[in-house]
Amino acid sequence: MSLREISRVTGSRKIAENTFESTLHAPQIASLVKAGQFINILPSGDWPKVMRRPMSVSGTEGDNLSIIYKVVGTGTEQMYSWAEGDEVDIIGPLGNYWADFSKTPIIIGGGVGIAPIFFLHNTLQSNNIEHYMIMGSRTANEHFLEHDLPAKVLMTTDDGTYGIHGNVVAAVDTIAENLDLSDTKLFVCGPAPMMEAMKDYALAKNIECDIALETVMACGIGICQGCSMEYVPKESKESSYREKYGLVCMDGPIFKAKEIKTCYL
Repeated sequence: MSLREISRVTGSRKIAENTFESTLHAPQIASLVKAGQFINILPSGDWPKVMRRPMSVSGTEGDNLSIIYKVVGTGTEQMYSWAEGDEVDIIGPLGNYWADFSKTPIIIGGGVGIAPIFFLHNTLQSNNIEHYMIMGSRTANEHFLEHDLPAKVLMTTDDGTYGIHGNVVAAVDTIAENLDLSDTKLFVCGPAPMMEAMKDYALAKNIECDIALETVMACGIGICQGCSMEYVPKESKESSYREKYGLVCMDGPIFKAKEIKTCYL
């Protein structure tokens, strides 16, 4: 069930380089949302554009929910200017959510894809489910968590300034030195190149992998058809349109890696 709620900003803070966390008082949506789902936001009361801004939820606490975002355009610029007490029109929770933790989860995030992974991390912790968490970035100042291999929290940087030098694939290979990956499942969200690399990695090694796709959305409820994605063709028969294409907002955002043609949308 999704609904519209007028939330209230309870706080905003910078957590890393050009990365911010805002908390919204939204009792109804906060009570329903699960890790992997998102909300669709009107950044301001006089927002002139047709499209809201989809944002993955990074966590909940009581009647509050949090989002993590980078300032990259007009919408996030307005969100950056939110003040405590401002009212924000949101719709949610939208989309599906992560489930099936029967195998050891390896949860992997990068960029603003960190948000749903952080939510999933806290969900797994609260349910005492042992797991590994990997966060990838270009450089150290984009991280807001501690690299702690014994605690199964791995940070990677492209330039080697913090944690593991390399991308998130290098971190999974590090885990594989002491763990049989056939008994793991990957949960991935981040930039398209990162997700595509993890999809290829999972398929090559026959590892279960669920990917949360990210794209621009207008309605978030399947009406506009603007967030279409393509499934891997079925060999057994000619597919109908709805069997060939899905909608990130309604059929996802989470898809099985083996079922999607590409993470580039």
